[in-house]
Amino acid sequence: MLSRIRSWRPSHTTVAAYMALFIALGGTSYAAVKLPKNSVGSTQIKKNAVSSSKVKNGSLTKSDFKASDLPVGPAGSQGPKGDKGDNGTNGTNGTNGTNGAPGADGTADAFARVGFAPADSSLRPLEPDDAGFAPQNKGIVQADVVAGEGGAATGTTCFDLPSRPASATVSLDNADAAAADRNLVASVAIDRGEDLGDCPGTHNDARVRIVDGNTGTAQNARFFVWFEL
Repeated sequence: MLSRIRSWRPSHTTVAAYMALFIALGGTSYAAVKLPKNSVGSTQIKKNAVSSSKVKNGSLTKSDFKASDLPVGPAGSQGPKGDKGDNGTNGTNGTNGTNGAPGADGTADAFARVGFAPADSSLRPLEPDDAGFAPQNKGIVQADVVAGEGGAATGTTCFDLPSRPASATVSLDNADAAAADRNLVASVAIDRGEDLGDCPGTHNDARVRIVDGNTGTAQNARFFVWFEL
């Protein structure tokens, strides 16, 4: 029996039939596992399964990469200078500030309006206060004001004050002044430990002189004087 089997040789027809059967069975198996188009997504692909060798050169675009993965290109050349912009519109005016508080009272500790007697050049009468008006004299009485000594009796007035003044100022009183008196110049000096000259020792705290600005001649005239003590 064994020798009979060993001696059996299949015919060409039989071999062809078996091959056709195997091919038919193989094709059917392939068709059974073939995937539909567009059915493979990110969930079906294992991590790191797609390597560089499996990606077609030039098939990826900039959007396929993270910004940190893209190389930085060289800096471009500076562009041309832009056109000058239009001038801005003027701003609106600010509001006016509020008025400041009134200033402190002045520091004139003594002042007087000093007149003269045309008939007696040695007299220096203080002008009296006028009803309804501010006082014309403060801190100075008639005994504190005398004419200069000797030849200085005309044009020089000397003062005895409660204390040595720190500063002083004088101004001519041009009320009812004659046209000839408009050229007069008045000046004041205060005691700094020296003899002012032309004044008695009892009235050496301050001295007022009045002269004609054109001729330099001493002349009597009415004036205002202020002292800071």
